[in-house]
Amino acid sequence: MTNVDKRELAMTDDQNTLATELERIADGARRLADRVRQRENEGSVIARILRGELLNLDQAADVAECSDEKLRKHCELSAETSRPLGIKFAGRWMVGKLELLDDLEQGKIDRRHGPDVRQRAEERARKYEGWARPQEAFNVLERSAS
Repeated sequence: MTNVDKRELAMTDDQNTLATELERIADGARRLADRVRQRENEGSVIARILRGELLNLDQAADVAECSDEKLRKHCELSAETSRPLGIKFAGRWMVGKLELLDDLEQGKIDRRHGPDVRQRAEERARKYEGWARPQEAFNVLERSAS
């Protein structure tokens, strides 16, 4: 094999490597664009509730194993920060599940902290995953037939 053949072969390998890398970057860009599109709807309180991302104070207190009053105070204290624990909607606090789990792991709620605290809280939170199902449309015809 001549030096010219070796250079051509190396160029082909380099081009294949470059093409593979560009495809990987393009795939990452597509996924990022999809996430940006999803975030447009994520801010909606209703959408977050229906996805099970928000818990009422009683549920959040059960997950955190503390009083709802403690969480209400934590919500109020964090409300004006860059990372609030919850949102007040219709006069009631709704707590972000991921924010709650993060705060528990970091020891911001009480003295307990660490990945094991988060894991146990995640297990308790599972029972609330489907608590907010969309309401079914009321069918007047079915009702009048019965």
